[in-house]
Amino acid sequence: MIDEPGPWGTGPFVLKEGASILDKRSPTLTLEPNANYWNKARIPKATFVFDNVISKAEALEEVAKGGKVDIVTELSPAEAMALKKSSKAKVVESKSKTVLAGVLNRNVANSKWSDLKLRQALNMAVDRAAVVKDGAMGYGTVMASMIMPGQFGYEAGLKPYAYDPAAAGKALAAGGVKSVTVVAGESYKSVVEAMTRSLAKAGVKVVADYSGAPKGDNWDVWLVEHFDWSPEYPYGVVFREFFGKDGGFRKMPEDATFDAMGKKLLAETDKPKLEKLTAQMNRYVHDQANVVFLYAPSKLYAVSNRVNFVPYKTWMLELAETTLK
Repeated sequence: MIDEPGPWGTGPFVLKEGASILDKRSPTLTLEPNANYWNKARIPKATFVFDNVISKAEALEEVAKGGKVDIVTELSPAEAMALKKSSKAKVVESKSKTVLAGVLNRNVANSKWSDLKLRQALNMAVDRAAVVKDGAMGYGTVMASMIMPGQFGYEAGLKPYAYDPAAAGKALAAGGVKSVTVVAGESYKSVVEAMTRSLAKAGVKVVADYSGAPKGDNWDVWLVEHFDWSPEYPYGVVFREFFGKDGGFRKMPEDATFDAMGKKLLAETDKPKLEKLTAQMNRYVHDQANVVFLYAPSKLYAVSNRVNFVPYKTWMLELAETTLK
């Protein structure tokens, strides 16, 4: 967040014009190479202009026809599929450190989701592979818990809940679950529809609410996408938000066991031990099934053929390895 032009810090760029703060952005931002950058071998050679006025649709049209726009961020799967028709641009997919999970409403009095067996059954009623294929058009990675393959704390032996609509349906029916209300944003409509088809095979009806966030207590599952910008600390960025006592997405009673694991993580400085504790937390969260585990959405970019764009695993736009042809 920068409120005026100037060489801020020791990074590779300086802000030539514009401003970017939480509640206000100038129409354009211009970043120029920092001639005093400490790493002389990696001083940037290009100037970047960020346009905050042009609509996303206009930007996509420009990059698709080889116009003035070179990179468009945050594509939806549908936008990515449409861009594939262009000969002037391409889709760049990043298997980024994001997670899409269904938060369960456990704070309401007498919540049926307080029953571990019902939470596990609901996870067994969702065909994650179909959700990624049909709901995300293939742009996602199925996750067993909250850490995707290859990331810090990932445990190869931890498997996603197996899709078993017959067993799931039997358990859910025994618990009196005939329907579930799923709250999501409009951009997740295809995901909810894919979940609906899965749950129907388990005998459960889905009531879709596309208002984006829960209002009141009359809901069961809230789809939340969150990011992990930390290199080796998913507890502080992801786990705590969903399950910690001060988490922004927590819709369940405080979990003393989880909090104790978090306290132990905070005190650990040895990297191998920290990764082992992180994997243990990931397994604990999986076994408790406090959310409906879905997938890690890929971050998608529309990129002009003029640009060689290398995305980072973070959710943010990174230009460190980007070059112009």
